[in-house]
Amino acid sequence: MIKYGALYVLFSVVFVGVVMIADRIHNDHLLTQTKDSVYLDNDKERATFAAEIVRQYILKPDQSLPTTEGGLFPYFYGYADLNNDGSDEVFILMQTEEYCTKKGCQGYLFSHTQQKLAQWINIYQPILVADESHNGWRDILMSDDNKMYRIEYHDGHYLTDVSKAPEFNNRQQALVAVGLALDSKYYRKGGSNLALNYSQPIFDCQQCFLFSFNRYDESDNDFYLLVNSKEKKVSMYP
Repeated sequence: MIKYGALYVLFSVVFVGVVMIADRIHNDHLLTQTKDSVYLDNDKERATFAAEIVRQYILKPDQSLPTTEGGLFPYFYGYADLNNDGSDEVFILMQTEEYCTKKGCQGYLFSHTQQKLAQWINIYQPILVADESHNGWRDILMSDDNKMYRIEYHDGHYLTDVSKAPEFNNRQQALVAVGLALDSKYYRKGGSNLALNYSQPIFDCQQCFLFSFNRYDESDNDFYLLVNSKEKKVSMYP
C-alpha cells in the first residue's frame, strides 16, 4: 500500500508534467546524457544485423558509420515480431545530426530479410509495440511534436505521416507505473528525484515505463527502474 507521503509525491510528479509523455517539452532529441549501454541489446547477432542494415541501406555509399559526442551510440534499435510470422522486424532510430533536427530523428523499419518496410522523420523515443493490431500487424506507438501517436497498418503498409495518425493517451498507465515505482523496494531504500526516462528500449511493451532516480547516499549516480504497469512488476534496469 502506498503511504500518504508517497501519494503526494505521485500526484506531484504526474500532474506537474515531469514524467508525463504528453506534457514533455522536448527541445533536443539528440541523446546527450544517458549512456547507450543502458539501452542497447546485448545479443551480438542482433547488434551485427542492425549494423549491417545501417551500413547498407541507411548510410550513403561513401559514408562511414557516424559517431556522436560523449561515447553515445549513433543509433538505437529494437526487435519485435509485428506480424506474428515467427520472424522479428527491426526498428532503427538514428541519433546523429545528419539524421536529426530539433523536431526529432529519422526512424526505419526493416524486415528480417533487410527489406525496408517504412521510414519516418522527426520522431523520438519512446517507440513501443501496442497491444492492438490492424490487418495482422501490431500497432506501433511513437512520439512526435510532444505527443504520442498510434501508427496503424493499412493497405499493405504502415502510415508514415505521423501527424495523420490517431493520438495515444497513456496517462492512466503512467499514473499506475509511478505508483509502482514509488512503492518498490528499490526506490523506498533511499530513493529520490524519480523521473520518467523517455529513452526506454525501442519496441518495449505498451505498459512498460523506464524511470531514473537517485539515492540520497549516491546523489551523483543515476539508477533505473523498469516498470510494467499491466503485470505490476518493477525491476532494476539494466
